[in-house]
Amino acid sequence: MASKDNFNLKWRAYIEFRTILKIQLVQIFSELQEILCVDCLSRSTVERWAAHFRSGDADVTDLPRSGRPVSATTSENIALIESMVMEDKCITINQLEQSIEISSGTIHTILTTELGYRSICGKWLLHKLSENQRLVRLKIAKKLLETYENCDSRRLTEIITGDETWVYY
Repeated sequence: MASKDNFNLKWRAYIEFRTILKIQLVQIFSELQEILCVDCLSRSTVERWAAHFRSGDADVTDLPRSGRPVSATTSENIALIESMVMEDKCITINQLEQSIEISSGTIHTILTTELGYRSICGKWLLHKLSENQRLVRLKIAKKLLETYENCDSRRLTEIITGDETWVYY
């Protein structure tokens, strides 16, 4: 058991015994202040635990908590979304949300982060280039370099680039 848990159990047991002895809440709180100094509990916490013990519940441990929220980013959901996108590249996040019944934010995270898709002109496309696309880009770049090296004027103004998608020459 961690030291903080031990600490919590000790002060709760102290509050329990003082409550059984019918010691006033104000006195219990002042005693805890005197004992714990800086690490003293708040008055509302002492009141809450005293009421807990007065009601007859003698358990000084915390009730189990639900824990961290369950994530919908599971391997099954990732595979399901990937198969649905492969079937229909134009499927929308809303359509996926209705059929799978998980949030649109989770679907977007799965599509973009987990699967590497981007929505371009209403279609889900892989952000990574295929081998064929890389070869085409390489051929175009080599052709542009050859044109530049063979040109007498060597003017770069004849090549206009927008971003990685568009090159005009």
